[in-house]
Amino acid sequence: MARKFSAQLKDSFGFFMQWVRTKADVIALVLIAVVITLPSIAPLSSGNKVNLKDDFFYYAGMHEGVRKAVLEYHTFPTRSFWIGGGFPTLGNPEDPSLNPLTVITVIFGSVMGLKIITFLALLVGGLSTYLLARHILGYTRWGALFSGFVFGLSLFVPIRIYDGNPNEIYVVFLPLCLLLIGLACHGRRIAVFVLAFIFYIMLSDGKLTALTAFLYIGILCLLDLIPAWNIFGSGNLKKINIKPLKVFLIALTITFFIGMPRILPPLEIIETLGGLGSNFLWYKPDTYSPSGVVTLHTLWQNLIGYQNVLNILTIGLLPVLMAFSVFFIFPGKALPWAMTIFLFTWLALAYNAPVDLLKLVWHLPVLKEITKPYKYFTFPLVFSFAIVAGQFFWLLAKARPKWLHHALAVVLIFLSVWFLYPRFDAIQKNTYTYDIPPEFLVRQNEFYNIQGKGLSRFRAEPLNSVIYTNIIRNVGTIDAVTNYGEKAVPKYFVDANGTLIPNSGYRGEAHFTDTGNTARTVFRPNSIMVQVNQSKPDTLVINQNFDKDWHSDHGKIFNKDGLIALRLDKAGAYQITLRYFPRSFFLGLTISILSLMILVFICWSYRTERLLKWSRGAPLPIRWMPRFILWLIS
Repeated sequence: MARKFSAQLKDSFGFFMQWVRTKADVIALVLIAVVITLPSIAPLSSGNKVNLKDDFFYYAGMHEGVRKAVLEYHTFPTRSFWIGGGFPTLGNPEDPSLNPLTVITVIFGSVMGLKIITFLALLVGGLSTYLLARHILGYTRWGALFSGFVFGLSLFVPIRIYDGNPNEIYVVFLPLCLLLIGLACHGRRIAVFVLAFIFYIMLSDGKLTALTAFLYIGILCLLDLIPAWNIFGSGNLKKINIKPLKVFLIALTITFFIGMPRILPPLEIIETLGGLGSNFLWYKPDTYSPSGVVTLHTLWQNLIGYQNVLNILTIGLLPVLMAFSVFFIFPGKALPWAMTIFLFTWLALAYNAPVDLLKLVWHLPVLKEITKPYKYFTFPLVFSFAIVAGQFFWLLAKARPKWLHHALAVVLIFLSVWFLYPRFDAIQKNTYTYDIPPEFLVRQNEFYNIQGKGLSRFRAEPLNSVIYTNIIRNVGTIDAVTNYGEKAVPKYFVDANGTLIPNSGYRGEAHFTDTGNTARTVFRPNSIMVQVNQSKPDTLVINQNFDKDWHSDHGKIFNKDGLIALRLDKAGAYQITLRYFPRSFFLGLTISILSLMILVFICWSYRTERLLKWSRGAPLPIRWMPRFILWLIS
């Protein structure tokens, strides 16, 4: 009886201790969430105030186009008649149409939705850094809390948002990706599918930052092959551990096949512009000429926030000094992270490094598009320094008496938050400050296009010439950032003062070559309806860029000076419907559905142990397949 009571008491005590540990983790997570939320109140409570930056109007316009298509036209957009004289938006690598988080902008509005997405991303960054450090890397609770605060309050995302780039917030998903890899390596197989989903979100809207993040994660997984490092704590210190690399590659593969509807349309456009090896972003130079490159001295000043500098790299002197001390105190644990710091610093320095590593790899696909190495290669430095600095608390854990350890930890965390929080808060308060005058948001009765006269494609003013406000007004912007060889004719030119200048060459959004025939158009995201009234055979010209994926229920579509044209022989009054059917998207959708079915089948056969039976009893020529799948899953 006494033994039974003792066992029950022991079990209860163990449960209580586990509950205390869980409660402490919850407290730590709440602290991080509160510290990130407080400065985020300013943008979240700013209503429809916007960031008066050209990039912001561009990205907000892309989201607004999706929102109008869904709510007003009740369709999923595969193109946009508001952008570039008719542009296949799914082919834009930065298009948010297939990003799951776009649901937020559809529900809450483009401007408010982008603010909410940013806030959620910041939370994910800080909270997942804590969980990664605490439960995968094995940090002390104070060390994990320190890393969570430093990365969660780092200035990269707030400054990129201030500069008008909400599509670059997905860098803060980096610790979440590593956390999921760690969980998968510890037997949580569902984490692989969640990781693939996160990869897809990053890829669908993150552009070059996502690819840089994948490079960083891949390097860490490769470094984990060295048994002594055991970064994710899932291997034997005497054997090579391929689990992290395997999880990473499996998740990328799932992302690739399931995400085909997002991947194939941009590849099609890139192919028409010269392929992956070419310079497919039109505004990038054709020669190696990186911009915004800094020296090592400037990089150091930006990193520590010298003389109150606000920079995407800034985390403060304290975390940097703690990280450098860890390199000497715990070299075995810190060395993999030190190697990533060394590599990405080398890439960021470009021609200011003793050997220009970026130039050596510049001709590789995608890397050729990175003309601002400081922007794309410094956020891994921020994360690595934040993670390594957390290891310093292993040293503090040895302090005696015990209260001294806690006191020193609180002081270090306070000093770091004290440095970052005011900067983090100030940037957020100064980001969304402009109210668009109501007259620039009034919907026009009929659709038409405008084009800037003597204006840069990258512009935030005048307001009647930018994509975001024009989409709200149901006005097209021909000279958009896309530059897809626009041939559509504007009804008005807009000068720097916002004056509308009529275009004498404009003949309407649809016209016949014979003025005796008339046409009226109704534009939708994926279709065009034309009501014609013709007395004799004629050619109908529609003022939208020609694309081979257009189909019509009357006449044959052909390219006339870059515009959509049809030869119509039928006289009388009738309606013509043109539908846009992007073959690359639907091919990608087919591949995605088939891939999903195969994935479900593999999961089902594994759970029912049929896969194991097939690996033993299947015919010899195909037996390798279930064995290979089992090896991947194990």
